[in-house]
Amino acid sequence: MEEAAKRLRFLGTPLFRGLSDRPWPLVPWEGGMVRLGEELRLEGASVWYTVVGRRGEGVVLFALEPRL
Repeated sequence: MEEAAKRLRFLGTPLFRGLSDRPWPLVPWEGGMVRLGEELRLEGASVWYTVVGRRGEGVVLFALEPRL
């Protein structure tokens, strides 16, 4: 999972690392909760993400979850 975090460093810091208690993670964003509904599978980790904001000004919210 550390290797995945290093490879995704250009996106910033993951909102969390670890196992989610849901089929997809929910994270706080601007006073509400956002579902990270897209999954990218890497060796040893899953990256859950979504893009919020306007086109060209979007922010990528993401979390790392170990693949068991």
